[in-house]
Amino acid sequence: MGANASCLSSPVFGYDMVVATTQASINSTLLEWLSESNQLARYVWFTKDPKSKTGQSMHQGHVSPLLMLAGGINPFDIPDQTPPTDPRIVALTQAGFLGAIKMQLGVPSQVLPKDVTILSIVQNLSTAWTVWTQPDDVPWTVGSTVGLTTQALDPTLNVPYFNNGRSKTRAAILASLGKNKDPFTLQQLVFDFSNAVPTLTNPVFLPEGSFASQMINQGFISSYVAIISQLGSPPVSIKAISPTTVNSSALAITSLAWEVSPPLGLGPSAPGFQDATTLNYLCAVNGHQLPPAKPFSWTWVLPEDIDNESGIIAINRNLIANFILQQILPQAIPCCVKCSFSTTAHWQGGASYYWTLSSNQQPEIATVTPNGPNVIQIKFQPNYDGHLESSGAVSVGLQILPTYTCDVTFDKNIITITQHMAFRVYVRYDSSSDTCMVVDKTITDEYTISVDQQGSLQTKRKSLPPVDKSESPHNNVILNWFTNINDMVNDIKKTVAPLAATQLKPIEFDRLQSFIFPGARVFTFKSATFSANQDLLCEITYVVPASVAAASGLKNDSKTTPKMPVNPKQLPGPSGQPQVAPGFPIPSQSQAASGLPVPNGTDSGAAKGSSANAGTGPVPPSDGTAPSNGTSSGTANLGSYSLTYSSELIQNYVHGELVSPQAKFEALQTADGHSLLFAVSTAGVLNVIVESSGTSQTGWSCIDLSTAIIQKQFSGATVRTFDAGQSALDGTIGLAMSVSSAGSDHLVVCLSNSNTNTSWIALPNWISCPFDAPNESRTSISIVGVLFSETISKQQYLIVDIDRALDSAVKEITRYYVNPAKPGGTCWVRHDVPVDIQSGNYQSLTGRKVGALVDGVYTAGKSGASAQLVYVPIINAFGNGPPAPTRLSLPGGVAVSAMTVARNETPGSSMHGLTDLYAIGGSTLYYFDSEAQRNDGGVAKPVTTNAILSGTSQLFAMTHDGVTTLWGRNGSGVVYYTTSSTTKISVPGSWSSLKPVLSGIEKISPYINRTDGGNTIFAAGGGKLQRLIQATATASKMWQAQPITLAAEPMQPSLAFKSYTTSLQLQGPDSAPARGLSVTLSAKSRAPVYINGLYYTLGPRAINVPTDNNGLMIIVEAITKVHGTIITVTVDGATPVLINPMEKTFKKLAALNTRDALNAATIPQGTKAGGVVGGAQSKPFVSPGVSKDDVGVAASSMSTLNQAYDGLNTVKVTSQKMVQSKLAIPTKSLMSTSSIEIGPGDLLQMAAAGVEGAFDKAIQIFHDAATDAWTFVANIAGQAYYAILDSVETVVGAVEWVFNKIKTIIDDILLFLELLLSWDDIRRTKDVMCGMTKLYMRDAVSSLTELQTLFDGKVADLESQINSWSGIKQWPSLGSSGTKPIGSSSSGGLQNLTTTGHMFIGHLNDNAGSMSTQFGTAMTAAQGILRDLAKAVEQEGEVFQAVGQQIQTLASEITTMSAEDVLKRIIGIVTDGVLSSVQVVVDCLLKVLSELSSAIVDFLDTPVHIPVISDILNALDVSDLSILDLFCWIAAIVTTLAYKIVEGGSAPFPNDTVPNKISSATDWTSLSSALIAPSVQSLKVSTHLTVNRVVVRASPNDMKPPPEDPHPEASKWFKVGHGFAGCFQVVKTILQPLESVNPKPPKGLSVANISANVLEATSAFLGNHFGLREPEAPWLLWMSRMTTLVTVTATIGLSGPVMGVISNIEDSRPLSSKVNALLTIPALVCSAAHLQELEHAEPGYNIIPSALEEASNIVDYVDRWMYANIVEPATPAEVRAVSLFVLCWANSTRSFIQLFEGFSSTV
Repeated sequence: MGANASCLSSPVFGYDMVVATTQASINSTLLEWLSESNQLARYVWFTKDPKSKTGQSMHQGHVSPLLMLAGGINPFDIPDQTPPTDPRIVALTQAGFLGAIKMQLGVPSQVLPKDVTILSIVQNLSTAWTVWTQPDDVPWTVGSTVGLTTQALDPTLNVPYFNNGRSKTRAAILASLGKNKDPFTLQQLVFDFSNAVPTLTNPVFLPEGSFASQMINQGFISSYVAIISQLGSPPVSIKAISPTTVNSSALAITSLAWEVSPPLGLGPSAPGFQDATTLNYLCAVNGHQLPPAKPFSWTWVLPEDIDNESGIIAINRNLIANFILQQILPQAIPCCVKCSFSTTAHWQGGASYYWTLSSNQQPEIATVTPNGPNVIQIKFQPNYDGHLESSGAVSVGLQILPTYTCDVTFDKNIITITQHMAFRVYVRYDSSSDTCMVVDKTITDEYTISVDQQGSLQTKRKSLPPVDKSESPHNNVILNWFTNINDMVNDIKKTVAPLAATQLKPIEFDRLQSFIFPGARVFTFKSATFSANQDLLCEITYVVPASVAAASGLKNDSKTTPKMPVNPKQLPGPSGQPQVAPGFPIPSQSQAASGLPVPNGTDSGAAKGSSANAGTGPVPPSDGTAPSNGTSSGTANLGSYSLTYSSELIQNYVHGELVSPQAKFEALQTADGHSLLFAVSTAGVLNVIVESSGTSQTGWSCIDLSTAIIQKQFSGATVRTFDAGQSALDGTIGLAMSVSSAGSDHLVVCLSNSNTNTSWIALPNWISCPFDAPNESRTSISIVGVLFSETISKQQYLIVDIDRALDSAVKEITRYYVNPAKPGGTCWVRHDVPVDIQSGNYQSLTGRKVGALVDGVYTAGKSGASAQLVYVPIINAFGNGPPAPTRLSLPGGVAVSAMTVARNETPGSSMHGLTDLYAIGGSTLYYFDSEAQRNDGGVAKPVTTNAILSGTSQLFAMTHDGVTTLWGRNGSGVVYYTTSSTTKISVPGSWSSLKPVLSGIEKISPYINRTDGGNTIFAAGGGKLQRLIQATATASKMWQAQPITLAAEPMQPSLAFKSYTTSLQLQGPDSAPARGLSVTLSAKSRAPVYINGLYYTLGPRAINVPTDNNGLMIIVEAITKVHGTIITVTVDGATPVLINPMEKTFKKLAALNTRDALNAATIPQGTKAGGVVGGAQSKPFVSPGVSKDDVGVAASSMSTLNQAYDGLNTVKVTSQKMVQSKLAIPTKSLMSTSSIEIGPGDLLQMAAAGVEGAFDKAIQIFHDAATDAWTFVANIAGQAYYAILDSVETVVGAVEWVFNKIKTIIDDILLFLELLLSWDDIRRTKDVMCGMTKLYMRDAVSSLTELQTLFDGKVADLESQINSWSGIKQWPSLGSSGTKPIGSSSSGGLQNLTTTGHMFIGHLNDNAGSMSTQFGTAMTAAQGILRDLAKAVEQEGEVFQAVGQQIQTLASEITTMSAEDVLKRIIGIVTDGVLSSVQVVVDCLLKVLSELSSAIVDFLDTPVHIPVISDILNALDVSDLSILDLFCWIAAIVTTLAYKIVEGGSAPFPNDTVPNKISSATDWTSLSSALIAPSVQSLKVSTHLTVNRVVVRASPNDMKPPPEDPHPEASKWFKVGHGFAGCFQVVKTILQPLESVNPKPPKGLSVANISANVLEATSAFLGNHFGLREPEAPWLLWMSRMTTLVTVTATIGLSGPVMGVISNIEDSRPLSSKVNALLTIPALVCSAAHLQELEHAEPGYNIIPSALEEASNIVDYVDRWMYANIVEPATPAEVRAVSLFVLCWANSTRSFIQLFEGFSSTV
């Protein structure tokens, strides 16, 4: 039986109180004493003595007598195996020296205190001199059985124990005893070492049976006793004997005895017998007689509990019941009511009744019962005789009987008080009467008890529903009419009921909280409960003795050996005994995985994210200079590459969805500083939101971690809570989640996961840890807290708290250590907190206090209304039994609302591994310094008091680069932080002012980025989850907010945001696009950006990102303020270029530097999708009602900021420290001596934090000429703050403050700065090209049925043309550009391709894979013809292969060949034999296309939805979008913007004239007639077309603009057509390589690639046709148009999407690409013939546009052959690789040429 059987009230015992403490805890205390002892070494030596029986004598003492033996020779200075002839040995031998022992009791540096004693032994034999020294890590343990004895103790404590370094302990005890004014004497209970019986074992390092071993056996015990005598044995207890001992407890101990109780049912050799044996203090209180000692019939502490409690304190039920009785009796007396009553009978009839009630009567019974659960009984129940009276015929009577009872029961941890009040009324009138319980009420209150860390009982009341059985009179109405009895009863009831209501109420039991357990200065208390016999029990744990100082190691004579961290391998528990679950080791990164770790090792780290080895960014110049901050646009040379860049503030988009706030989340980070946000969703799913660079559009992905394991192991389960721990030593990550299923929680863990390779996230190795704690049988558990604890000895512990009792009204925690490896046979091992902690708002943290040998856990919470704060070592370093806790508190007992620790990670420091503890109580931040944590009862020191701290529920501490940062979230949802130099955290005034950064926040999880030291906060509030990043490493400390965005479903609307969008165009030698060039990008601080559609993070550590196939790079930075990030760009180590996207916007604002300029400025209104539709609307920049003075101040401030900007952008910047020391303050300044200096970023962020008065009118900007520093001053809520504007970012950021003075908010400022699109101009361009394309495609499809006959007739013309080339030796020149590599001189159009244009093309490319379309139904009629086409292609395979091989050979050289050389090589490939093969294929092809005509037409009209683009157009009220619409909108945006640049701002179609002509045209013929004079006939009705070409004079330089064009409309058509073609080709350049290498490309990607192909060719044709740039010869014109038509329709008809509808061909690309490649043969003949024709053009005709177009066509022919190679499954890998390279080259080259034709002013 355990302590629950305690029955001190039994006559057998009769003790008032028993305090039982285990031998394990007492031994642990002794070892603690050994650990703190600074003892000199003791010596025992042996000499020859012929007179003794053994021939030797033993001596002991200090070293001095030993030295005197042989003239000052110390034998321990002589090394092992020194020859016996050594003079020192000779002298010692002559002195009779045989051997010696050098002994020092204590704790070696590598051993825990539980493993003690170090020895050095010298043996002098005639044959050898031998020295044995005990290794540091090999303990020698000596066991001894000792008695206990009582001794008188000097009242001044002048004894050796207290004289040896324990002055503080002595002072504390004497101060306590000094409160007693009465005389007292002291007694101590000590170990009786004089009669010790040692159990010696031979040290493992000594030979068995050696003389050295004999010396140990003879000399150790006597020497040990001598040491004890000198140093003083630690007392087991001290008691003061006094008649009236003063104590805060209600129980004054006046008599005390001791008794030892072994555990019942165990033999002396049984495991745990000795540890569970208790020393029992038998107590009598308040002068009671102490009965004699009797053996108890129960075991006070069971063996399985020795590691969780030091013992039990038990109080006799009668004693505690009497205490309670005295508390409640005064409240019960008012319910005892005396009744007086009488009656008068009237002879005439009728009666009078009289009564009075008097409360506050003494109860008849108020006693403590002798036994049983009902421990207190209070009863008041007088028996009054009724009053009867008669008069004449009338007889009346009255009786009122009151009852009150109060019963108190003890059961488990509940005191139940049941009160019953009743009034029984008897009324008689003549023969009629009534008896009625007018009041019959019972109320029951349950008080759940707990105890605080100081031993005070706490109660929590729960009132059960009252029971009211009160009655009403019983007589009927007729009887009451005659007797009036009911009325009389009701009258009495009206009097009695209010009295009962007033007096019968819950007993205020708070007075019980004045009860304090004895021993509060020695023990902590927990688990107050009643035994089965109603004794009050409480588990106790010894606290750290006040005398225990820092364990600094042993004294080796006069030298101190420093204490080293404990090796966890030295921590075995006794065999067969319950022990603390060992932690699991932290593997190295190479070992980190998701598998089960091997248990080994101990100890813990710093806050998440801090890293002593964190990398640093680029070091600024040491001379304090800063380079220019760059410009928004320009050109630069980067070695052999050239860079063109431009930045715009525009509205941008990302196809994603915002992450909503989570139920709980915790942020960790990967080794490279990317975020891992673990979160439990409101649906109970554990997810991790992963940040990654260069892998996705949004940069964040949400991965479900829990569902798979839950579905596998549980039913209907959800995740209730979790913890994520990250090692501060190596960054490995551990996860633990509580899964709620079937009414119980289940623990599942995933440990030791790498933070470098996070692939484990996809398939976490979860391990289930069912509750299996020894000797516990719980059917269900409720997990309330999970904590990963890491120790500095590289050991992790998983700490899990559960509800102690699920059925208890007061929810308190029980703590366990969990190790899935089950080193002790179970996962769960109880390791409880030594105090009561209520679940809910409690906190636990890992750290190490000063003087601790191992790490511990700080736990703060409440017990009842009392604050609890305790530090408990993770393990007991001094042996078995629970580790000794240290109780801490805030001044005045204030409860901790939040706390945090910061670990000292300075290697080599004496403070390494120790933690500073910070806590917030009320509105004050407190700090526990080293001394405050050292001893039990430590009280924190206040750091600062501020209203912003009030209600703080989350507090975090982080240390990085010598700076400690505290983060908090207060009760109003404001997030704030403060910093201090780590070396000055305890110095008053060293902490910065509290800086609010966010408001409306519900939860936060911050960390310091391990790569750049940037402050990072994840915050949830206002319906969103965001990350806030600070440029902490910079003096400006600017903040940037970022919503967390996940990928969205294709149909979900995209997210719009303002952005700085920067385009980079990289070109190599000869102006060729630098495809795939690795560009190095960096920034001063961490900033999330989108680069070419993928998410990246820029920062001090550079990243390398490749350009796309066009040599382009688009960088998008989302902004919510005006300031952005300056980007550093370089290639291959070239001199970096700084790009400042803010320059253009700031200069626009800086121009508002006068009242007139501000008043004239307007802000666009009614914008849509980043542009304007219809007539422009606007509002004044300056809000109405703003005074002239305020406008003037704003204008003046902008002028000043402009000066600061220019100065910071070009001149030397003085460091902030120099500025602070020399700052000159203007005469009229807002600054004063009370002004607070603050980082610019923090000052500007105050507005976002919702600080009241943040935009006060009082601002000031001034310049100190002496230091060249610009200072910004703002008055916020009456306090002046100032910041040094030390960067252009801070200057730009200050703009918001300036314009808020004229009531212009940031959203309006961004609208004013935004580059807006003119959607009307763009729509007209789109309508024109879209309408023309539709008419062309309809005309082309309708021509297909007649083309076969016409084509066969024209093949002869082609063959004749080829034969005519055989005698040509000199081909026509293409001008100066023809001698250069193709496309090398055609980059001029890129400079007019705007950033906005790049953005829209990028969105199309980025989202093409998510495009959704729906094509028509199957067409079975075409399947047979399709098979014929495939057969024809197969039959001509030899021809195809031969041509393909020659093209492939050309492809390997083409990138460096001139256009003329390429032409000659290609013409050499073409023969008339090839044409015959082409004719066979084309004949079949035309039949197929004729059958597919409707599908071809429908293709471009197919409805489509593509993320971002569709969303933008939907905002413009464009809902039904076809493929043709989609692509034409994109091209129209790009072309219109570029055209305006070329044409000085004029749109290509400034009005609706041309669009109306096109919309009214019914066919191609009518369209041509409307746009070209004379009319041009349709292709199908004329094979001899004539074109009146406008003849112009040739330019002397073919690359310079021609003279004024006499036909400007043709030039416009040419530009617009090729502008569109260039846009589509840019899209194709990105998409086609991706599509070609994908064996099964997404449908959307295929559709986008096909559409870009078709529309690029169509737009180029339209540009050539309406731009009058087609061939002159009729046959050539016809064949050129025909090949374009067939190519376009074949590209659609043989495409995968169409083939998927009409056939079962899995991949149609091999067939369609071969057909497309063969069609290049006639097209090539046409190109060569056209070039030959241009050679004979009329004088003055500018051939350059036409020649460029044919060069572009030649590149396209190569592209088509390369594509065929790539998609052909049989193509060898090396051929495919070369083909892919050439494909990319060809696409980008054609892009450049088309854009040059469309957007260059030189064409």
